Amino acid sequence: KNPCTKGRSAARTVAKSAMLSLLQLASLFATGLVTPSQLTTLISSSLRPSSYLATSPAAARRVADACAELEATAPPPLWPRDLRRLDGSWRLIYSSALAGPQPPSPLDGLPAPPAALLAAVESAPFAPLGGGVQQNVDVFKRRIVNVVELSPWPTGSLGGLLSSAPGPLGQASKQLQAARVVLELDHSFSADGDGSDGARRAAAGSTISLTLEEVRRELEGAAGGGDDALAMVPRASSYSLPPPLRPLASGKFATTYLSGSFRISRAVPPLPSAPAELRVFVREGGGDEGATWQEEEDARTAAAEEEAAAAAEEEA
Repeated sequence: KNPCTKGRSAARTVAKSAMLSLLQLASLFATGLVTPSQLTTLISSSLRPSSYLATSPAAARRVADACAELEATAPPPLWPRDLRRLDGSWRLIYSSALAGPQPPSPLDGLPAPPAALLAAVESAPFAPLGGGVQQNVDVFKRRIVNVVELSPWPTGSLGGLLSSAPGPLGQASKQLQAARVVLELDHSFSADGDGSDGARRAAAGSTISLTLEEVRRELEGAAGGGDDALAMVPRASSYSLPPPLRPLASGKFATTYLSGSFRISRAVPPLPSAPAELRVFVREGGGDEGATWQEEEDARTAAAEEEAAAAAEEEA
C-alpha cells in the first residue's frame, strides 16, 4: 500500500476519533452532570485501540476535565467507614501516566503525534497491554495486588523484522510474539483512620498508603520446545523486597470518587508542585461493598479470637 495513502488514512482515523471525543464531551457538559457511564465512553474514544495511550494531548485533557466534573458531583469516601466499598477486583481503564505527555493547555492545538510513533511506543517491550492492568483489593488482609500484563518482546513491524532474523534471535522472537509477562505487584496498605498511626477514627480521610513488598512474575503463551534457548528462561519467579528498601517503593493515593462500580483516584505527590497521576477504575464482577466500619471491626475481632484459639489448641 502506498505510504502516503497509509499516512492519510491514519490522519483521518485520528481526526475522526478527536471529533468523536469532542462531540461526546459536549454531550457530557450539556446535561450539567457527568455520569460514570458517559466518562467510560469518553475514555474509550480518547484512547488508541487496545492501548492506554491517548490519541492526543487534547484528548487526555478532556478526560481529565470530565473526571473533575464527575468528582464534583459527590463527596469523596471516608476511611475506614467506607473502606469495605473498595474490596474486590478493579480494572484500570485510564491512567494519565500511561496516556502520554500532557503539555500545558495552550498547546492543545498542536497536531497529534504521528500514528507511526504511537504504534512504535505500543509495540515496545514491556509496554502495558491495553486493559491489561487489574487491581485486587483485600480490605480485610490490607493487601492490594496490581496485576500488569506486558509484552516481553517487540511486536508490530519491529517484532516482525526480528522474527525473520536467522539463528537463535529469530527463533526466540517468533516464540515470544504471542507471549505475555504477568507481573503481580503485591502491596500492604493502610488507610486514614484505621489505627496505623495510633488513632482510630470512623471517618478520617480518603487517602491510602501503599508499600510494595513482593513482585511475582509469570511468562505465559510462549511457544517452543524443551531444547531451545527459551526453555532456560524460568516460567515463574518471585522477589521479596528487603524491608529497608520498601520505603522507596511506597506511595499514597487519594480516592476522589467512589460508587458501586466506578472509582477515581489521584496520586498524592511527594512535592506539591509535582504532577499527580490520575487513575480511573471500573469494578470487575459484583464485589462486596456492603460491610460497614463496625462490621469490619467485628470481623477483625472475630478473626483474632479464632487465631488465638487455634494457637492455644496447638500449644495444648
